[in-house]
Order: sequence, then C-alpha cells, then structure tokens
Amino acid sequence: MSAPSQLILYISMKKPLPLSRPRKNRLLRTLSSSLMPSALAHWLGVRAIAIAPEQIALREGMRAGVAVGAVMILALKLSMPLMAWSAFAAFWTCLVDPGGLLRTRVRTMLIFGTAGTCVTGIMSAAAGVGVVPSFIGLGVFSFLCGLARKRGAIATQISVLVAIVAVVAVCYPQTPLGALHLSGLFVLGSGWAMLICVAAWPVDPYAPQRQACSAIFREQARMASRLLDVMGQPPSVTLQHQAISAYRRDIRSRIEQARSKIEVLSAGAFTSRTRAVLLPAIETADRLFITVMAFEHAVLSGVTSATARRTVRLVAATLQRAARESLRPEPRPEAFDKQIRFLRLLGAGNTDLFTKGANHCADALADLQAAWQNPKTTPARAPQTPPAATTAAPSSSLVFVRHAARLSVAVMVAYAISLKLALPYAYWAMMAVVVVTQPKASTTLPRTIERVAGSVAGGLLAAVMGVLLPMWAILIMVFPLAAATIALRSVNYALCVMFMTQLFVMVTDLVSPALGWDVALSRSINNIIGSLVGLAGCLLLWPEKRQAPLSAQVAAAFNANMRYAALATRLDPVPWEEIEKARRDAGTSSTQAEILCQQAKIEGLRRSNTLETSQTILFLLRKLAGAASVWWMEQSPTPTEQALKRAHFYAQSYALLAQDKNTPLTLQDMLNQLRSTDPDTV
Repeated sequence: MSAPSQLILYISMKKPLPLSRPRKNRLLRTLSSSLMPSALAHWLGVRAIAIAPEQIALREGMRAGVAVGAVMILALKLSMPLMAWSAFAAFWTCLVDPGGLLRTRVRTMLIFGTAGTCVTGIMSAAAGVGVVPSFIGLGVFSFLCGLARKRGAIATQISVLVAIVAVVAVCYPQTPLGALHLSGLFVLGSGWAMLICVAAWPVDPYAPQRQACSAIFREQARMASRLLDVMGQPPSVTLQHQAISAYRRDIRSRIEQARSKIEVLSAGAFTSRTRAVLLPAIETADRLFITVMAFEHAVLSGVTSATARRTVRLVAATLQRAARESLRPEPRPEAFDKQIRFLRLLGAGNTDLFTKGANHCADALADLQAAWQNPKTTPARAPQTPPAATTAAPSSSLVFVRHAARLSVAVMVAYAISLKLALPYAYWAMMAVVVVTQPKASTTLPRTIERVAGSVAGGLLAAVMGVLLPMWAILIMVFPLAAATIALRSVNYALCVMFMTQLFVMVTDLVSPALGWDVALSRSINNIIGSLVGLAGCLLLWPEKRQAPLSAQVAAAFNANMRYAALATRLDPVPWEEIEKARRDAGTSSTQAEILCQQAKIEGLRRSNTLETSQTILFLLRKLAGAASVWWMEQSPTPTEQALKRAHFYAQSYALLAQDKNTPLTLQDMLNQLRSTDPDTV
C-alpha cells in the first residue's frame, strides 16, 4: 500500500465515529438493545426460547391499546360487566392480525371474527344446557382447531385463538337468547378492533422482514466488535466456546429463517420489489459471515496485528451501516461507497487473511450495490416442494391428527379438573392447555416453562397493582398493558404472557371489583395446572417417535463439517454455490446438534459422558468451520507445503467417511480424529 493511501486510511480510521458507532436515535433499536442484551438473547435462543428484540411492534401495540381501552371505558360507562367479552374479542382480533398485505390481514380477521362469533354462541348455549354438552363441544372444537394447524402459520394462529374463544365461552353459560347476546358482543368487539387495525396507524407490511434482515447484519457487527476486546488477551476456552458457538449458531439460524420468510413473498409489484431488495441483502450477509468467522478464528488463535484491528473495526462499522440501510424501504446503494473504498485500500496488498478478507467484503458489498441499483422485480416463483416432503405427507398428516386428539383430550381433562376442584376462572387452565400443547413434545416443554414463568410474574405484578391502585388507575393501565402484549408478541412468548396476564386480571378486576389478590392468584394457579396438563398430554398421549439420538445428530454435524473442510482445502477451484451449500449445511447441522445437547441437559443428562463428549466434538467442529473459512480465503495459485498436506488429509478423511456410511464412527472416534487434525484447527 502506498504512503498516501496509508495516510488517508490512517486519518479515516482515527475518526471512526460516523462508521463504527451508529446514531442511537431510533427508538426501536434503543429498546431492543436495552431490554435484551445480546449475550442473554443467545443464551435463551440455544435453549429453544425464542427472543427477537428487533421485532418490537409499537404501532400495532398502540392500536390494540386503543381498541381494548375504548371498549372498557364504554363498558364502565354503561355499567355492563358482560361487555368485557367485547374487550376480549377486540384483543384477540388484534392478536390474530398477521401483518403483511392488507388483503391477507382483512381476510384473516374476518375468518377469525366469523368463527369466534359462532363458537361463542354454541359453547355458551351448550354450557347453559349442562356439563355433558359442554364436554362434547370442547372436545369437538378443540379437535377441529388442532387439525387446522396443517393449513399453515396463519391458520394455526386463527385456530389457536378460536380454541381459546371456545374454552372461555364455556365458562359463560347462557340461555340461547343470552348466547346470541354474547355473540353480538363478540361481533361488536371484533368489528371495532378490525376497524382500528385497518384504518389507524398504517404500517409498513414488510417491516418484520426488514427488521430480521437488519438484525443479521447487526449481530455480525457485534460478533466482529467483540474481537477487538479479545485481541491482546490470553486465550480462554470459555471465551472461545461462547464466541464460536453462541454467535455463529444464532446468526446461522437468523439467516436461514429470514431467507425462508423472504423467499415466499408473493409476486405483487411491491412485494416482488421488496423481495428483490432483501434477498441480495441476505446473500450478502451470508457471504460476509465467512469473513467474520475467519477473522474470529484468527483472532482467537492469537493474531493481534494493527492491520487486523483496523480491518475488524472497519468491517464491524460496515456491517452496522448495512443494518441501517436494510431497514429502509428504499435502501441507498451509494451509502456503501465510502466503506468499499476503505476496504479496497486495506486490501490493496492482498497479502494476509485480513487484507483478503477486506477484499472479500468489498466484493460482496459491490454486488449488493449492483443488486440494489437494478433490482430484478420479476414475479417470485412459488417455493417448490422438495421430494422428501411428498413422501412424508402421510406421516405429516398423522402428526396433526395426533396433535388434535391430544389437544382435545387435554382440554377436557383440564375442564374436568377445574370442575372437580371448583376452580374460579377455570378457562385460564384450559387456555394454558391450548397454547402450551404443541405437535412435538420437544417444543412443548420450552413453551410450558415460558407460560408458567410469564403467568406467575404477571400474576404477582397484577395482584400488587390490583391492591394498590384505585379504579381509575386500573382503567388507565388497560391501554399500556394491551399495547405491550401486542408489541411484544413476536419478541418473546414469556414477556407476552406476562403482560397478557396483567391485562386479563385488570379487566376482570374492573368488571368484578374488590377481588384483589384472588384474581391474580387464581390466574397463576390455573395456568400452572393447565400447562402441566398440556405437557403431560404430549408426553403420555400417543407419544411420537423420538427424534434421532444425540449421537446421530453429532455424526451428521461431523460429516457436514468434514465435507466443508474438504471443499475449502481443495487445490482446484470449487464453484461458489457448492462451497456455500457445504458451509450452510455444516452450520445448520452443528446448530441442530447443539440445541439437542441443551435439551438433553434440561432432561437431566447433564453429567452424562455421552453429553460431555458430544459437547467437546461440537466445540471442535465450530473451530474446524472457522479454520476452513480461513483456509478457503487464503487459497493461492501456488499452495504451500502445509496447504498441500492439509488438502490431502481432509480429502482422504472425507473419502473414508463417504465409503464407510454403513459403519458410522463412534463419538470417541470422531473426537480422536478431530484432536489429531491440523494443529491450526485445535
């Protein structure tokens, strides 16, 4: 690099604020950073507890607050306690709103409003007739709602909320005329909420996809920024495990989830353009992920040069800029001009890993610029069903039938328990069963934990407010509680349940004053009972075949990572598509195995030798993936003797794995092979 270029680069990097420290003037970014630290988000994510701070929906929350609060004010003004049913209907209608295009939103809310109105009248009238019709109605509607899951995500949301309407309506026994009146109140609340959702505070229908895309760049920037703190410190196994596993696992999951959400966007004009803008951003994030992994491996191996620090700092700043631009409906391609120029200056020598990494980042950003300047707005093709999906259709249908049967039985068991124990507000126990019971037992346990934790915390807070606050203050609290529940529904389930618990308790306290602590205590107890019934139903009623054992998942991750290492070290050029697919397969398989390890810990296998060996293997595989990224970036036309030996070793190792598919390696064999590999890896 020439002296003038070095001087320009030095001056620019001495003033890193505009690049490396983005302005904190966006409310959502501030909230997401303060409410949920990145390390905690990773810790929760690996334990199957989803957390997405960037998905806070303030406008949707405000709409729900207005819809529910206005109905409650009217109910108190007219002295109609039963009008709380309209408030519940308004809240559920806001909750069922899927976002996105207006046509889809209106259709979804209309379907829910119609189904909820019918279910309200039928279940309320059945409860007025007697216990036997109530059980029959609960069983039938729970089964139908559970079966509706197979029609997709929106159908699942509608079916869950319709099932909730059924279990709540059974606790409002009425005569046929009274049931018709209750249905009218449901129509009133649902129609009012629909009017508010459609007409008030219009929002960008693709904001969630943009936020998900932006979050990928932002998490990679945090991953890179941590390396600046690591440089100069002695190596730490704990630090390495946290750096290699947590961030890579989370970012890989985010990339795949965001890609799947964007690829299925429809072929409308605006939709197609959004797809054409966001898909290149996802692909660019995936390409930059290679560079960040390579930098991480080098830094954790002890590289602390000045060039390394400047490159990492510039890459982190570039990722932050990409995160901000991805949030724009019309991103600015010229926003990357300065970053690309600086990256080219740093990579002018192209002599080591960091200069090559700078060039790799510049190439990826240049391609993103070109894609944003001329977005291809051709109609999006419908996602093709893989061959495996066709053969798995019968078993897939059986999964939903089994889930519907479980749900039906569990709801009736919860109803029987509530009648036997004379539990007040019995519908809370049945609501817990509906939302906790999942098609797979592995996802039911985390949902149960979140439901119980959120209900207990929300119940305690609501009890304190119910005792200390006057009636007018409780009425005021309905607005922020409804807003918080809807705003956090896509962020974390436990937080959503916590605010929802407070909302329901406050509404109940308004229509039935002087109950105080009893409502909150009943809510918590009933939720615990319902959650345990739902979990027991998944474990005891028609249990599904257990997923592949941990050793099989680890073996799949081992094979995928060895294939990636073999391709990354090959002396002849490998097509980008092939190396990229191998890298994605390695990251995804490692993530699945690591999540299974965490689930095994929850099941009480913390001290198992198999679990400890598996964790060590997965840790070494993450290091191997980072080393493979380094080797791929350091390839040159004249390979060194070490590169030749490395290529021969991994080519031979993967060839042996491919030949011995019928005799898979044991965990100890995998561990021994990883420990005997190139010293640069371990």
